[in-house]
Amino acid sequence: MDKPATTDSKQKGMQKLALVLLLLMASGVIFVLPSLVSEPWINGSDQAQRQPAPSPTTVSPSTAAQKTQYRQDAQTVLAEIILRRDSLLNKQGVEQWGEFEFKQAQKAVERGDKEYGFGDYSDAIKSYQSALDGLLELKAKAESLLKQSITDAAVAIESSVLSTAVSATQLARVIAPDNREVIHLSQRAENLPKVIDAMERGQQLIALDRLEQAKLAFSEAVAADPEHQKAAAALAASEQKITEQRFRGYMSAGFSALDKNNFAAATQAFNQAGTVYKAHSAVAQALAQVETRRSQLWVSSNVAKATELEAEEKWQQATQVYKQLLDTDASLTDIRVKQIPAKVRADLDQRIEKVLSDPLALSATSQFRRGEKVLEDARGIARPGPKLKAQIAEMQRVLKASQTPVQVVLTSDSNTYVTLFKVAKLGVFEKTAVSLKPGRYIVAGSRMGFRDVRIEFTVTGQGFDQPIAISCNESI
Repeated sequence: MDKPATTDSKQKGMQKLALVLLLLMASGVIFVLPSLVSEPWINGSDQAQRQPAPSPTTVSPSTAAQKTQYRQDAQTVLAEIILRRDSLLNKQGVEQWGEFEFKQAQKAVERGDKEYGFGDYSDAIKSYQSALDGLLELKAKAESLLKQSITDAAVAIESSVLSTAVSATQLARVIAPDNREVIHLSQRAENLPKVIDAMERGQQLIALDRLEQAKLAFSEAVAADPEHQKAAAALAASEQKITEQRFRGYMSAGFSALDKNNFAAATQAFNQAGTVYKAHSAVAQALAQVETRRSQLWVSSNVAKATELEAEEKWQQATQVYKQLLDTDASLTDIRVKQIPAKVRADLDQRIEKVLSDPLALSATSQFRRGEKVLEDARGIARPGPKLKAQIAEMQRVLKASQTPVQVVLTSDSNTYVTLFKVAKLGVFEKTAVSLKPGRYIVAGSRMGFRDVRIEFTVTGQGFDQPIAISCNESI
């Protein structure tokens, strides 16, 4: 009956012993093992150099917990270091622009590894943090270098400094190979030699005044790099020079034609210049000069014509020319002054011609007096021309002749009663003679039982070869 009790107590003792051993092992894992084990450096390069830290004889729970936290913090910093390091090495080519600083960061990591291996976690964290700070500074430096490289490349491309453009874009490609702006600048830098060559040729051609060829050269530069501002400006300037050259050519041709009084050609040339520059003041002024010159020439030509007509004593025609000039431009005061004596002479000429055109009208006293007044006015002209002199002489003759009686012989049948209108009633006669001034006369005859007769005749200074017969012979 005692054996089962002994067996149970032995089993319970073994269970207690196993439990104590497990607790001791757990304590060793928690408090002793962390001080004996260290983490490797990122690349495992110094694993062989690390020595295990001496196992402390006694580790308190708080110390163990603190070391555990340090280890965790160190691992966190190391993880970020790995990310920063790989990015700088593999994506930003740090060894080409920040080799010294990068090696310093590596050394700080190696120092931290040693400190970590000896269990100096606090110092290891400081070393790791120093390395991380260095890598972060390199990251900031990369951003700054990238920004400066982009700026330098853009300026160098615009200034056509090939070496700087290439070096700046190369550095930018190392730091940010996938950056679109960097890729674009690199392409522009590759095309820069074409731009430089085309620009140099264009400038040389401009100096030789070969504008069209220069324009083609600058067009090549713009085609190679459409964003190159100086190339675009040079192309625009060459086009402007070509435009100005065309404008000057048209204007020069216009003025040349104007000097020759070729108004149609001048107007055409100036209008062509106006198609080059719309509403250009010089074009408007040139066209105004054409009209002014045309007007001046027309005025001068007509004045010369009027002067010639005056010299020929064609006063009516000269007056018409002056009138036409004044109708065109009433401000021509010289023409208005010239018109006054011309009108006086034209009026006198008209009056003279009226008298001379009908000298028989001078038989009337009123007409004779008018004729005398016309003759007096004609004699009052200071410097009469040949025509006026001849007119004065003819006026004198016709006036004298108009007052010189001419004997006119009339015959009748002694049965007809004869009346000479406005002169006298001659009565019946067989033959009679009367003295009459040159003029138009009417003689009438009447007889009882016969049809009246009426005869009109004109007396001139020459008289009549035959007598004027007047008789009523037709019975009623």
